[in-house]
Amino acid sequence: MKTNTLGRILAPFWICILLVNCAAKTPPPPPPVVPQADGTYSITREAGTAFNRDTEKLKADVQEDATKFCAAQGKQLKVVSLTAEKPFFSTGYCKAKIVFKALAPGEAEVAEAVAGSTGATATAPRPSPTGDLYADLLKLDDLRKKGILTEEEFQSEKKKVLDRSK
Repeated sequence: MKTNTLGRILAPFWICILLVNCAAKTPPPPPPVVPQADGTYSITREAGTAFNRDTEKLKADVQEDATKFCAAQGKQLKVVSLTAEKPFFSTGYCKAKIVFKALAPGEAEVAEAVAGSTGATATAPRPSPTGDLYADLLKLDDLRKKGILTEEEFQSEKKKVLDRSK
């Protein structure tokens, strides 16, 4: 009789554990893309639990969501802002928000994004030490991988950076 009573007590416990495990493995739906008034969009992601305190992962996730959104439209991502919020542990969940523009390839703002990220200016180019050269090349490669630069634009900007170092 004790075994039967123990079974009745433990059965609901095990069912709850199984339900929690199944729910934890279901990926969350993608967050909605919210259009803003000035031609920008925003995406906000919230941690699933108060125990998830990794805001860098949330920021990477919203940036990936924005990149996928732009790629689905055949456009390029220009990040306007990327922020994270980590409230005190018991007062809420961590959040990350990206505000971005989806630009058509060749738009003027794409060129501005490239110039701003490579450190290019309208004045005479400055000689670049080896560390700056390496950092500039890494930035260009990152822009190419994110789809902000085409292969031709990447090669052109890379040539400019290398010529500046001479």
